Parts: sequence; structure tokens; C-alpha cells
Amino acid sequence: MGRKLGWHCDDCEIGEVFHLGYAANALNPPAFVEEAVRGEHGTLLKVLMGEDSPVKVDVRMRGAHFMCPYCQRIYSGRVAYVQDDSGAIFRHTIAPDRCPHCNTVVDNEASGVRVRSKGIQRYVDKIWADGCPRCGGEVERIDMDWS
Repeated sequence: MGRKLGWHCDDCEIGEVFHLGYAANALNPPAFVEEAVRGEHGTLLKVLMGEDSPVKVDVRMRGAHFMCPYCQRIYSGRVAYVQDDSGAIFRHTIAPDRCPHCNTVVDNEASGVRVRSKGIQRYVDKIWADGCPRCGGEVERIDMDWS
């Protein structure tokens, strides 16, 4: 069950679409495990996910959205929830180090950068009310539920 929310400007041919409410992806996704073992997600995950690790871990991935504190635009990333055999859970954010809209360096772990569904709804509602951020023209609403 999920929701597709966004906007599109026919005049500028720009827009944004956000997928909300979709559940966790596969358990221990192979691509993430391979990246972690190569060290692409830091030393801790490299050790935990390695074959020599004394700890058994499982990973669940979720989609996530982040708001750039500089340009106030939203971009997508993922969050990995790593659970060890004791039940402890470690959260690891996988998102661009730079905002894809304004190219500013962003700390995705900082408070307030991650955006939940209500924040995305407010962001899209504002664009629906104000019009296209580029030309000010009317925008097409995108608001669909799916199961």
C-alpha cells in the first residue's frame, strides 16, 4: 500500500513525484551487502557484513526522502536498518553527499534533514497552491493511491 504524490508543469516540462508509504524492501539485498563488504558504507558495516564477522546481521532497506536545508528541495535516498543477533538495530543513511538540486554539501544525518510523509505533503501542497517554482504557472496535481 502506498501513495504517489507530486506535481508537473506543462509549460516548463518539470515536476516531482514522491512515492510514500511503501514497505521495507528485501531482507539482506545482495547489492547492499556487496557494497558494504567492499567498504562503500563505512568501516563498521564492512566489518559487520564481512564473512569473518562474529556477529550475524540482517539488513532491511527502506526508501527515504531528505530536504536540503539550503534550497529547501526534496531528494530521495535509502535507509538501511541493520539488526544484529542480539536484536540491536543500527540505522545507516544512504543518500547523496550533495543536494542534487543545488549541489550544496549536505549532512543527511543532521536533525530535520530527513522528511516524513507529512513534510512531503506540506511541500507539495505549497507548490499546488503557489504554482510552478520556475515559471509560476499552474501545475498538474499528482495524487494516487495504490495497493
